[in-house]
Amino acid sequence: MNDYEILRIIEFVERSRTSFRDSILGVDPDADWLILSHLVRAGLRGEKVSISELISISRLPYGTANRRIQRMINEGLIAKQAIEGSKRFDLIPTAGLHDSFLSFAQEIKVLVARTLGMRGDAERADDYFFGDPRANIAEMLPPPTLRGGLGGQIPVANLRFLFHDDNYFASLRNLWTDIRASAGRGADFAMATLPHLYEALVRNATREVSEFDVVTANLPWVPELISKEIVKPVAEVEAFSGLRSFHPALWDCTSWGGHQAGVPLYVTVEALAARSDLFETARLAFPRTPEDVIASARHLHDPKQGIAGVAWNGARGTPIASAFMFFLGDHEGAVVRPPSSSDLTRSASKERTRWRAMLQCAEAKQTLKFMRELLAVSSPNVLSFDGDRTMYEFMSGKAGMAYVWSMRAARFEFDLASRVRGRVRYLPHPNVRGMRQKVPVGGFLLAIPSNLPADRAHLAAQAIEWMTSFGARVSHKQNGLPLVPEFSVGTDIEFDATSPIVSFVKGQARDNLLDTSTRPAVPVYHWIEEILGEEIHAALRGQVSDSAALERANSRIQTFLDRMEP
Repeated sequence: MNDYEILRIIEFVERSRTSFRDSILGVDPDADWLILSHLVRAGLRGEKVSISELISISRLPYGTANRRIQRMINEGLIAKQAIEGSKRFDLIPTAGLHDSFLSFAQEIKVLVARTLGMRGDAERADDYFFGDPRANIAEMLPPPTLRGGLGGQIPVANLRFLFHDDNYFASLRNLWTDIRASAGRGADFAMATLPHLYEALVRNATREVSEFDVVTANLPWVPELISKEIVKPVAEVEAFSGLRSFHPALWDCTSWGGHQAGVPLYVTVEALAARSDLFETARLAFPRTPEDVIASARHLHDPKQGIAGVAWNGARGTPIASAFMFFLGDHEGAVVRPPSSSDLTRSASKERTRWRAMLQCAEAKQTLKFMRELLAVSSPNVLSFDGDRTMYEFMSGKAGMAYVWSMRAARFEFDLASRVRGRVRYLPHPNVRGMRQKVPVGGFLLAIPSNLPADRAHLAAQAIEWMTSFGARVSHKQNGLPLVPEFSVGTDIEFDATSPIVSFVKGQARDNLLDTSTRPAVPVYHWIEEILGEEIHAALRGQVSDSAALERANSRIQTFLDRMEP
């Protein structure tokens, strides 16, 4: 159960209590509920609560309320949090109160579902979702023909999805499992982080019949998905009617070797988010080159005030591997070089036509030097930061800048706990030339496993078409699903104005500044990422020298490149 769901349950209970108070004259809501629910709600939203505010909320006489709050403090329900530089304190819910409230919320979910008779699995609160009561669920759900399956033979509850474990996919799962919809169960959705998602896709491909009907995959994996026949190419599924409504560069991201692996669900870009208020106060120009980034970060870096110059994804594995590749692109380098046309015409030998690792070059060395300088002005423990940790660091006001994916950056404007709302400027990646600045592209596609029977593939194609349709995306945004900057031909001016990140991303797409080449489109991409994730992290932790790390990475990557068919 997530924070938003708990907030909706609090709202549901409060509405019922208010109706009771309004209907029966002379009664008041219980003070304990008012105190504790207000405190839990404030905690979920990241808001501070003073004792005077809590006394006012209780609707009790001052002395009575104060004694009751003190009793709750002594009983371990409420904790005092000192305010730095002051003798005053805020009040926060203890972990015990939070856990108890979570159990209460889960019981309310089960009770409502059982009372309404809408869920056969009402005993398992995690199998369905307590949606926003203000949302029009009918507008958000798949069409009845899809929910009922083909001719009513296959109910949608039988569809199995393999999703990436992030905010957007979690919201899609919640849409299908909404308590009012009865369209699916939580058990129909497997959620996996990137490394486990890759392993699940590969493992599923070895099965005689796919465990899943619809799978999601990271865009850089497309060449491997096609070359190893992990997914069924779009052209082989008759139910696909053709979905070429996306920006050409993004549609091409899901293709390799003349085959279309699937359909983009959402595409995100990595931008440099900067605190506009801090830059204005310091009278700093926004950075255009890597040197500018270091200089700005040094100026903003103030550990005594709890503010780092910059945050970025430095954790071992995928985070730091992607960061290195993006920074390398900023320095006009590349991880690998494809065979040139001249190589192909001059010689048929593998030696002359093979892909080559390019990490023993000046650009790669300069990139590692830049990352080392970045460490000195970064958040503490940045070498353990993944995308979520970087987002939270910046969103909580602990960093002056952050390299973040646009999908996560949308939370800066809409998350209840955001401390930077309305104070963020989004910038393309600064590069060594300081001009024609681009943004690296990432994201996920929806695909059909190659070992899925034809009848199931037909139904899966219908589900994918609905999930990626412009109408469905508009409905999702109207009903509060996480904001996804759209790249499709269809557009909606109203949504363009809802967040700075939307207009930024669309502007980059309009000016053809989407960089899809920074991460190499090769069938061995997974291994390139794994190698860089190990070697670059070891170098920045001081376990090996920069030159040794680059030499080892270059040699190991070349080994995998040589295994590819020429």
